Amino acid sequence: MAASSSPKVKVITSECFLIRDALTMKEQVELSAYIHDRDRTPQNEPRAMVPAPRTLVLGDDGASPTVKYRRGDASVVTTMVDQGVACLKRENLGLTGITNDIAEYTSLSMATIRYEAPNGRFPPHVDHCKDSAVFLVSLGRSANFMVRGREETEVRRFQLQSGDALVFDASTEAGLLHGVESIDVA
Repeated sequence: MAASSSPKVKVITSECFLIRDALTMKEQVELSAYIHDRDRTPQNEPRAMVPAPRTLVLGDDGASPTVKYRRGDASVVTTMVDQGVACLKRENLGLTGITNDIAEYTSLSMATIRYEAPNGRFPPHVDHCKDSAVFLVSLGRSANFMVRGREETEVRRFQLQSGDALVFDASTEAGLLHGVESIDVA
């Protein structure tokens, strides 16, 4: 995940961190190719008048949107997560609501959502994944994000640029409201 300009971590709110330049261009291409090779999403479906974000089918069964990994598995996905964790640890940051040491994760799963530009949106929501962290990465285009921490009134808006990562506690207890407001065209 080390980009030509080294990754920089920004605290968005408690239990939510933005890692700028998390992936190099080469790593973005590798991850994109990995997703493309695994994608089993039906291609001949009619196009909606207002296209919604689409969760790709990546599972080996041809139906599941997720691929599961164990810590230590050799894959572009575990490498990305491990490097993101290392960035947080260098800054003495972590997801204390989940674990004392995020580097000690035992398993992870990957899902991919494809958005159309410029109208791709994902309404603000709170995840409900107990003891889980989310590592979001933008590939190709920038996503305009909103985040609001639990019991906060201020909404933070920022651009998740291609190659950036957003890491956050996905538990109900963290109560992190987040959403994609739009996708940049250029």
